[in-house]
Amino acid sequence: MIRFSNKLELRYGFNDKSTYIDATIRHRCEKEILQLIRSLSDMLDVRLTVYDEPHIFQEGFKDIWCVAGESVRCISVVLNLAMQILVRPTLSVGGQPLFERSEGDDERMQKELARFRRDLKREARGVPHALVELLANSPRFCKIKSNFYEALRGYPKITKITLRELNEAGRSRSGLLEVKRESFDFYILRSDDLPTQRDTRAVIEIISPVLTDARYRWKGIYNKGGATIDFYMQDEEFKRQMVEDKIAFASGMCIECVLEIARRLSELGEVINVSYIVTTVIRTRFGGMEIITPQGKRHLKKMEAEKMQLSLFD
Repeated sequence: MIRFSNKLELRYGFNDKSTYIDATIRHRCEKEILQLIRSLSDMLDVRLTVYDEPHIFQEGFKDIWCVAGESVRCISVVLNLAMQILVRPTLSVGGQPLFERSEGDDERMQKELARFRRDLKREARGVPHALVELLANSPRFCKIKSNFYEALRGYPKITKITLRELNEAGRSRSGLLEVKRESFDFYILRSDDLPTQRDTRAVIEIISPVLTDARYRWKGIYNKGGATIDFYMQDEEFKRQMVEDKIAFASGMCIECVLEIARRLSELGEVINVSYIVTTVIRTRFGGMEIITPQGKRHLKKMEAEKMQLSLFD
Protein backbone atom coordinates (compact mmCIF):
# COMPACT_ATOMS: atom_id res chain seq x y z
CA MET A 1 0.00 0.00 0.00
CA ILE A 2 1.46 3.36 -1.05
CA ARG A 3 1.49 6.09 1.60
CA PHE A 4 0.88 9.62 0.41
CA SER A 5 2.35 12.05 2.93
CA ASN A 6 2.41 14.84 0.32
CA LYS A 7 -0.57 16.10 -1.64
CA LEU A 8 -1.15 19.15 -3.80
CA GLU A 9 -4.64 20.64 -3.98
CA LEU A 10 -5.76 22.92 -6.79
CA ARG A 11 -9.22 24.35 -6.26
CA TYR A 12 -11.21 26.18 -8.94
CA GLY A 13 -13.66 28.80 -7.71
CA PHE A 14 -16.80 29.25 -9.85
CA ASN A 15 -19.29 32.06 -10.35
CA ASP A 16 -22.10 29.61 -9.54
CA LYS A 17 -22.69 26.72 -7.14
CA SER A 18 -22.09 23.94 -9.65
CA THR A 19 -19.47 21.21 -9.22
CA TYR A 20 -18.61 20.47 -12.85
CA ILE A 21 -15.82 21.77 -15.11
CA ASP A 22 -15.11 21.58 -18.82
CA ALA A 23 -12.93 18.46 -19.28
CA THR A 24 -10.70 20.07 -21.93
CA ILE A 25 -9.93 23.07 -19.70
CA ARG A 26 -9.25 20.85 -16.71
CA HIS A 27 -6.84 18.59 -18.56
CA ARG A 28 -5.01 21.53 -20.18
CA CYS A 29 -4.43 22.98 -16.71
CA GLU A 30 -3.48 19.60 -15.25
CA LYS A 31 -0.89 19.10 -17.99
CA GLU A 32 0.84 22.38 -17.08
CA ILE A 33 0.82 21.62 -13.33
CA LEU A 34 2.28 18.16 -13.85
CA GLN A 35 4.91 19.53 -16.22
CA LEU A 36 5.87 22.14 -13.61
CA ILE A 37 6.23 19.51 -10.86
CA ARG A 38 8.18 17.14 -13.12
CA SER A 39 10.56 19.89 -14.29
CA LEU A 40 11.27 20.99 -10.69
CA SER A 41 11.79 17.41 -9.47
CA ASP A 42 14.28 16.83 -12.29
CA MET A 43 16.10 20.09 -11.51
CA LEU A 44 16.35 19.26 -7.80
CA ASP A 45 17.03 15.55 -8.36
CA VAL A 46 13.98 14.48 -6.32
CA ARG A 47 12.41 11.18 -7.33
CA LEU A 48 8.62 11.18 -7.15
CA THR A 49 5.44 9.82 -8.75
CA VAL A 50 2.16 11.73 -8.95
CA TYR A 51 -1.24 10.06 -8.59
CA ASP A 52 -4.84 11.30 -8.80
CA GLU A 53 -7.01 11.10 -5.68
CA PRO A 54 -10.80 10.65 -5.91
CA HIS A 55 -12.75 13.27 -3.93
CA ILE A 56 -16.13 14.88 -3.44
CA PHE A 57 -16.50 18.65 -3.29
CA GLN A 58 -19.68 20.55 -2.55
CA GLU A 59 -19.02 23.76 -4.46
CA GLY A 60 -16.65 24.57 -7.32
CA PHE A 61 -14.15 21.90 -8.37
CA LYS A 62 -10.83 20.69 -7.05
CA ASP A 63 -8.00 18.43 -8.16
CA ILE A 64 -5.84 16.62 -5.62
CA TRP A 65 -2.57 15.01 -6.67
CA CYS A 66 -1.00 12.54 -4.27
CA VAL A 67 2.77 12.39 -4.49
CA ALA A 68 4.91 9.45 -3.43
CA GLY A 69 8.70 9.24 -3.44
CA GLU A 70 11.87 8.66 -1.49
CA SER A 71 11.70 11.79 0.73
CA VAL A 72 8.62 13.47 2.21
CA ARG A 73 10.68 16.56 3.01
CA CYS A 74 12.12 16.92 -0.50
CA ILE A 75 8.72 16.37 -2.14
CA SER A 76 7.27 19.05 0.13
CA VAL A 77 9.97 21.47 -1.09
CA VAL A 78 9.12 20.67 -4.73
CA LEU A 79 5.38 21.20 -4.20
CA ASN A 80 5.84 24.45 -2.30
CA LEU A 81 8.22 25.72 -4.95
CA ALA A 82 5.69 24.80 -7.66
CA MET A 83 2.98 26.76 -5.82
CA GLN A 84 5.20 29.80 -5.37
CA ILE A 85 6.16 29.81 -9.05
CA LEU A 86 2.56 29.41 -10.20
CA VAL A 87 1.27 32.42 -8.25
CA ARG A 88 4.15 34.80 -9.09
CA PRO A 89 3.02 37.20 -11.85
CA THR A 90 5.14 37.52 -14.97
CA LEU A 91 3.93 40.90 -16.25
CA SER A 92 3.16 44.33 -14.83
CA VAL A 93 -0.14 46.19 -15.24
CA GLY A 94 1.19 47.64 -18.50
CA GLY A 95 2.10 44.22 -19.86
CA GLN A 96 5.86 44.64 -19.39
CA PRO A 97 8.01 41.87 -17.84
CA LEU A 98 8.41 42.35 -14.10
CA PHE A 99 11.87 40.79 -14.23
CA GLU A 100 14.42 41.88 -16.82
CA ARG A 101 16.31 38.67 -17.48
CA SER A 102 19.95 39.11 -18.45
CA GLU A 103 22.20 36.69 -20.34
CA GLY A 104 23.96 35.76 -17.10
CA ASP A 105 20.78 34.77 -15.25
CA ASP A 106 20.65 31.26 -16.71
CA GLU A 107 24.18 30.58 -15.53
CA ARG A 108 23.38 32.08 -12.12
CA MET A 109 20.24 29.93 -11.88
CA GLN A 110 22.21 26.76 -12.63
CA LYS A 111 24.73 27.65 -9.90
CA GLU A 112 21.94 28.37 -7.40
CA LEU A 113 20.23 25.08 -8.33
CA ALA A 114 23.46 23.11 -7.87
CA ARG A 115 24.02 24.72 -4.45
CA PHE A 116 20.44 24.09 -3.33
CA ARG A 117 20.50 20.46 -4.53
CA ARG A 118 23.44 19.89 -2.19
CA ASP A 119 21.69 21.70 0.68
CA LEU A 120 18.47 19.75 0.08
CA LYS A 121 20.29 16.49 0.74
CA ARG A 122 21.50 18.02 4.04
CA GLU A 123 18.02 18.69 5.42
CA ALA A 124 17.38 22.10 3.83
CA ARG A 125 13.69 23.02 3.74
CA GLY A 126 13.16 26.59 2.58
CA VAL A 127 14.13 27.61 -0.96
CA PRO A 128 16.33 30.76 -1.18
CA HIS A 129 14.34 33.77 -2.37
CA ALA A 130 16.85 34.47 -5.16
CA LEU A 131 16.37 30.97 -6.57
CA VAL A 132 12.57 31.26 -6.42
CA GLU A 133 12.76 34.52 -8.40
CA LEU A 134 15.13 33.08 -11.00
CA LEU A 135 12.97 29.99 -11.51
CA ALA A 136 9.66 31.89 -11.53
CA ASN A 137 10.97 34.19 -14.24
CA SER A 138 12.77 31.56 -16.31
CA PRO A 139 11.38 31.25 -19.87
CA ARG A 140 10.30 27.63 -19.31
CA PHE A 141 8.16 28.37 -16.26
CA CYS A 142 6.84 31.65 -17.64
CA LYS A 143 5.50 29.66 -20.60
CA ILE A 144 3.93 27.04 -18.31
CA LYS A 145 2.21 29.77 -16.30
CA SER A 146 1.09 31.50 -19.47
CA ASN A 147 -0.48 28.30 -20.84
CA PHE A 148 -2.17 27.58 -17.50
CA TYR A 149 -3.75 31.01 -17.00
CA GLU A 150 -4.66 31.41 -20.67
CA ALA A 151 -6.72 28.20 -20.40
CA LEU A 152 -8.43 29.57 -17.27
CA ARG A 153 -9.10 32.96 -18.84
CA GLY A 154 -10.93 31.29 -21.72
CA TYR A 155 -13.42 29.72 -19.27
CA PRO A 156 -15.51 32.59 -17.78
CA LYS A 157 -17.05 30.35 -15.14
CA ILE A 158 -13.76 30.26 -13.16
CA THR A 159 -13.37 33.23 -10.81
CA LYS A 160 -10.20 32.20 -9.00
CA ILE A 161 -7.83 29.33 -8.21
CA THR A 162 -6.34 28.38 -4.84
CA LEU A 163 -3.39 26.15 -4.05
CA ARG A 164 -2.22 24.42 -0.90
CA GLU A 165 -0.18 21.42 0.16
CA LEU A 166 -1.94 18.72 2.20
CA ASN A 167 -0.65 15.99 4.47
CA GLU A 168 -1.61 12.31 4.44
CA ALA A 169 -4.84 13.03 6.31
CA GLY A 170 -5.85 15.76 3.86
CA ARG A 171 -5.15 18.59 6.31
CA SER A 172 -3.36 21.76 5.28
CA ARG A 173 0.42 21.61 5.46
CA SER A 174 0.98 25.06 3.93
CA GLY A 175 -0.76 28.40 3.69
CA LEU A 176 -3.39 28.94 1.01
CA LEU A 177 -2.22 30.71 -2.16
CA GLU A 178 -4.86 32.38 -4.33
CA VAL A 179 -5.01 34.06 -7.74
CA LYS A 180 -8.22 35.83 -8.82
CA ARG A 181 -9.52 36.13 -12.38
CA GLU A 182 -8.71 39.85 -12.58
CA SER A 183 -5.02 38.96 -12.18
CA PHE A 184 -4.86 36.20 -14.83
CA ASP A 185 -3.62 38.65 -17.49
CA PHE A 186 -0.46 39.29 -15.45
CA TYR A 187 0.68 35.72 -16.18
CA ILE A 188 -0.14 35.44 -19.88
CA LEU A 189 2.73 36.23 -22.26
CA ARG A 190 1.93 38.69 -25.05
CA SER A 191 4.36 36.93 -27.37
CA ASP A 192 6.58 33.86 -27.42
CA ASP A 193 9.47 35.94 -28.77
CA LEU A 194 12.39 36.43 -26.38
CA PRO A 195 14.90 39.30 -26.27
CA THR A 196 17.65 38.90 -28.86
CA GLN A 197 20.83 37.43 -27.42
CA ARG A 198 24.06 39.18 -28.43
CA ASP A 199 27.40 37.39 -28.45
CA THR A 200 30.08 40.05 -28.98
CA ARG A 201 32.93 37.51 -29.15
CA ALA A 202 31.38 34.72 -31.22
CA VAL A 203 33.73 32.52 -33.23
CA ILE A 204 32.34 30.80 -36.33
CA GLU A 205 34.23 28.45 -38.62
CA ILE A 206 32.85 29.17 -42.08
CA ILE A 207 31.75 26.12 -44.04
CA SER A 208 30.14 27.86 -47.01
CA PRO A 209 29.88 31.63 -47.68
CA VAL A 210 27.22 33.25 -49.91
CA LEU A 211 28.43 36.45 -51.53
CA THR A 212 25.95 36.98 -54.36
CA ASP A 213 22.54 37.07 -52.68
CA ALA A 214 21.77 38.47 -49.21
CA ARG A 215 18.59 36.38 -49.02
CA TYR A 216 20.60 33.18 -48.58
CA ARG A 217 22.28 32.15 -45.38
CA TRP A 218 25.88 31.21 -44.77
CA LYS A 219 26.76 27.97 -43.01
CA GLY A 220 29.29 27.64 -40.22
CA ILE A 221 30.24 25.94 -36.94
CA TYR A 222 29.50 28.08 -33.89
CA ASN A 223 32.12 27.74 -31.14
CA LYS A 224 29.48 27.60 -28.37
CA GLY A 225 28.48 23.96 -28.40
CA GLY A 226 30.08 23.23 -31.76
CA ALA A 227 26.71 23.28 -33.53
CA THR A 228 26.42 23.86 -37.26
CA ILE A 229 24.32 26.99 -37.85
CA ASP A 230 22.86 28.83 -40.83
CA PHE A 231 23.35 32.57 -40.43
CA TYR A 232 22.81 35.81 -42.30
CA MET A 233 25.90 37.90 -43.00
CA GLN A 234 24.93 41.55 -42.60
CA ASP A 235 28.47 42.93 -42.54
CA GLU A 236 28.44 44.32 -46.10
CA GLU A 237 31.97 45.65 -45.74
CA PHE A 238 33.26 42.13 -45.00
CA LYS A 239 31.40 40.66 -47.98
CA ARG A 240 32.85 43.37 -50.23
CA GLN A 241 36.36 42.59 -48.95
CA MET A 242 35.84 38.95 -49.90
CA VAL A 243 34.44 39.80 -53.35
CA GLU A 244 37.44 42.06 -54.02
CA ASP A 245 39.81 39.29 -52.78
CA LYS A 246 41.10 41.48 -49.96
CA ILE A 247 40.08 38.58 -47.74
CA ALA A 248 40.44 35.13 -49.32
CA PHE A 249 38.17 32.32 -48.23
CA ALA A 250 39.80 28.97 -47.45
CA SER A 251 38.63 25.80 -45.74
CA GLY A 252 39.06 26.12 -41.96
CA MET A 253 38.75 29.90 -41.97
CA CYS A 254 37.18 31.32 -38.78
CA ILE A 255 35.67 34.71 -38.02
CA GLU A 256 35.40 36.40 -34.65
CA CYS A 257 32.24 38.48 -34.85
CA VAL A 258 29.22 40.09 -33.23
CA LEU A 259 26.42 37.53 -33.48
CA GLU A 260 22.76 38.30 -32.76
CA ILE A 261 20.54 35.31 -31.95
CA ALA A 262 16.75 35.65 -32.28
CA ARG A 263 14.95 33.30 -29.88
CA ARG A 264 11.42 32.21 -29.03
CA LEU A 265 9.62 29.84 -26.67
CA SER A 266 8.17 26.54 -27.83
CA GLU A 267 4.80 25.29 -26.57
CA LEU A 268 6.69 23.28 -23.93
CA GLY A 269 8.62 26.33 -22.73
CA GLU A 270 11.90 25.38 -24.38
CA VAL A 271 14.07 28.18 -25.78
CA ILE A 272 14.51 27.79 -29.54
CA ASN A 273 17.06 29.75 -31.57
CA VAL A 274 15.13 31.05 -34.58
CA SER A 275 17.85 32.86 -36.54
CA TYR A 276 21.50 33.96 -36.40
CA ILE A 277 22.78 37.27 -37.79
CA VAL A 278 26.42 38.38 -37.99
CA THR A 279 26.41 42.18 -37.81
CA THR A 280 30.17 42.85 -37.57
CA VAL A 281 33.19 40.70 -38.41
CA ILE A 282 35.94 41.74 -35.99
CA ARG A 283 38.79 39.55 -37.20
CA THR A 284 39.53 36.55 -39.37
CA ARG A 285 41.60 33.55 -38.36
CA PHE A 286 43.26 30.92 -40.49
CA GLY A 287 45.94 28.60 -39.18
CA GLY A 288 48.16 30.73 -36.97
CA MET A 289 47.34 33.97 -38.81
CA GLU A 290 44.89 36.53 -37.45
CA ILE A 291 43.78 39.74 -39.20
CA ILE A 292 41.63 42.46 -37.67
CA THR A 293 39.19 44.00 -40.14
CA PRO A 294 38.81 47.82 -40.42
CA GLN A 295 35.25 47.56 -39.11
CA GLY A 296 36.56 45.31 -36.35
CA LYS A 297 39.01 48.02 -35.28
CA ARG A 298 36.17 50.55 -35.17
CA HIS A 299 34.01 48.16 -33.16
CA LEU A 300 36.77 47.41 -30.62
CA LYS A 301 37.55 51.11 -30.28
CA LYS A 302 33.89 51.86 -29.64
CA MET A 303 33.63 49.07 -27.07
CA GLU A 304 36.73 50.35 -25.28
CA ALA A 305 35.33 53.89 -25.20
CA GLU A 306 32.04 52.63 -23.75
CA LYS A 307 33.94 50.62 -21.16
CA MET A 308 35.96 53.66 -20.11
CA GLN A 309 32.82 55.77 -19.91
CA LEU A 310 31.17 53.21 -17.65
CA SER A 311 34.23 53.04 -15.38
CA LEU A 312 34.24 56.82 -15.06
CA PHE A 313 30.55 56.76 -14.24
CA ASP A 314 31.15 54.08 -11.58
